[in-house]
Amino acid sequence: MRAINKIITLLLLPVFAGAQQRVTIRPEMPERGQTVTVTFDPAVPGSPIPADAASVTLNFTYSNFYDLPWKIKMEKKEGKWTASFKLAKFAAFATFTLVSGDVADKPAPNRHYEVPVFENGKPVENGNLYKGYSLSAQLGKSPRLAAAQAAHYEKELTLYPGNYEAQVRLLHYKMSISKGKGREKYYAQAHKIIADRFDAAPTVMGNLNKVTMAYLILGERSRVDSIYKVVRERYPETEIGRDLRASAISREPDTARRITLLEATLKAETPANTREFSPMHEQLFDLYAAKKNETKVRYHAGKIVLDTASPYLPNTYKSMAQTLLDHNVAPDLARNYAEKALAMADRFPAGIIRHFPETGHIYPAVDDSTRRAVTARAKANMLSILALLDMKAGSNGNATTKMKEALEISIDKETLDNAALFYKQTGMRDELAALNALREKELAAKIAAQKIDRPAPSLAAFVDMKGKPVETEALKNKVILVDFWATWCIPCMEEMPYVQRLYDQYKNNPDVVFMIVNSGARNTLADAQGWKGHKQYSFPVYYNTDPEMGEKFRFNIIPATYIIDRKGNIRFGNIGFEGPEVETKLKLQLEQVLRN
Repeated sequence: MRAINKIITLLLLPVFAGAQQRVTIRPEMPERGQTVTVTFDPAVPGSPIPADAASVTLNFTYSNFYDLPWKIKMEKKEGKWTASFKLAKFAAFATFTLVSGDVADKPAPNRHYEVPVFENGKPVENGNLYKGYSLSAQLGKSPRLAAAQAAHYEKELTLYPGNYEAQVRLLHYKMSISKGKGREKYYAQAHKIIADRFDAAPTVMGNLNKVTMAYLILGERSRVDSIYKVVRERYPETEIGRDLRASAISREPDTARRITLLEATLKAETPANTREFSPMHEQLFDLYAAKKNETKVRYHAGKIVLDTASPYLPNTYKSMAQTLLDHNVAPDLARNYAEKALAMADRFPAGIIRHFPETGHIYPAVDDSTRRAVTARAKANMLSILALLDMKAGSNGNATTKMKEALEISIDKETLDNAALFYKQTGMRDELAALNALREKELAAKIAAQKIDRPAPSLAAFVDMKGKPVETEALKNKVILVDFWATWCIPCMEEMPYVQRLYDQYKNNPDVVFMIVNSGARNTLADAQGWKGHKQYSFPVYYNTDPEMGEKFRFNIIPATYIIDRKGNIRFGNIGFEGPEVETKLKLQLEQVLRN
């Protein structure tokens, strides 16, 4: 491993003196529970951020500080910019850059500022593991990446020899650089570690998740289903065994057989173990709702065990109400669930809530305006559902009042969809026309507010599926849609049908160019060439060879879609998959750019 150590030595050289002077992190060895303060002095030469910058934002590029926002606005005091945050009990490592407008301050090329967390002067467990993970955002597709990450896994194991995830990661790296018996040796070691982990607690879900994670690290996805099958068959009378049994039954395509299997499983239910059978009752609730069997729906609804402390309880009530509304069954029960969800509008989740066995639920940082918006949307959603229930009950007056109130609170997509359904089914044509006009106006205004204007990076690093570089001269005076994706990205795959439909509308327009660019970490040109989507879609696919492209376009999440105008400036940027609305949104963005 000498080569690895050499690489890590180079990567861990002290941050350039200038960067150290202009950006300071105090305390130097912060511990959990302490407050970290980052200070940026624009007067120190060397930063691309101008001294008279109107704003500076601290952008985390990798972080397990899950309770903090990814972007923190810095405050200017006495000519210096500062940002402070408290380290939670699970904090281990984070990296960040400072951003102002179109420029980002980094300590050096391919380097980001770091906040390692310590305990008694020693990096906390997982600190070096996560530091290895953070290198993907800094080195991109650099050939040095894997070895540099492996060096950090080694450092983690030096401090914490029993770190299971670091053990698997390091062995996977050694397998990747070895051949023959050497590779077989590391393969056997990795599987021994995973088997020991499984045997330590085979019926504990948190432990099982660690086992399946390791198989995914090794690229052995098929073993995940195999290990689930082992648990189902060896431990059928445990809670996890029954949960996995329910999950397996849910994949049965034949509805009648699925019901038979679920009800056969329920024969083992007793008052003492009824909680373990809740997943079966949840499925039967949905299945019998679709069959409009009200007696069965009510029975299984009463057997579902709801966790009153779960942050997702409001969503569960809403989902159950929506299921009954959609199938027009048990309207009183649907109303009961909808009213419970409405009463809990301020508890609907805002952002990603993580859960780990050792920490419990970790709630994200949410500012007051976001919390108010989420609460308003939840209220409007539930009022619009209650309005539809009133309509089905023949109480159009109450329904109209509730729908009007919902629209006054929020005009989000779900509320607008419910209102459109209500006005259509009640024959209120004027209201429906006004609603459609409002929807179009709101979307257009939303898109206009998202318009940006910054030079697009060079696209010369893109190659086609034959490896031939893009002819950038042919892109001049064109409106370009660039969509970044990866073969392993599930949201990217969900977005593809909408991108194809949009492409079909513009493929004969000589002013528009589509570039669907594979730019995912761990993907190669061969991965892009072998993608099975080539048989399904006809849009032009490219591969990105520039590891810095994500940073140049400013995305670290895919899919990421950009609209570039005829002058070579980015006018719109879209991060993540937003559902079916993405097609309309991108079309409106293209049309706005084409008109200019």
